[in-house]
Amino acid sequence: MRENENIFEISIECVQTEAKKLINRRLTDDEIFSVKKGIESGLFFDIETVFKTAIENATESK
Repeated sequence: MRENENIFEISIECVQTEAKKLINRRLTDDEIFSVKKGIESGLFFDIETVFKTAIENATESK
């Protein structure tokens, strides 16, 4: 793998697909911006736990 390769990415298309399932419509630009901020906050809030769990899960079977 390349060092600068993304490990995880969420596209607007993915968010719109989830919105369609949850609220049966596409989100507006303002709503997309709000969702983006919410996802970023959630990931930054406890990213250490996410990293720790993912690394432990990846290495425990070795």
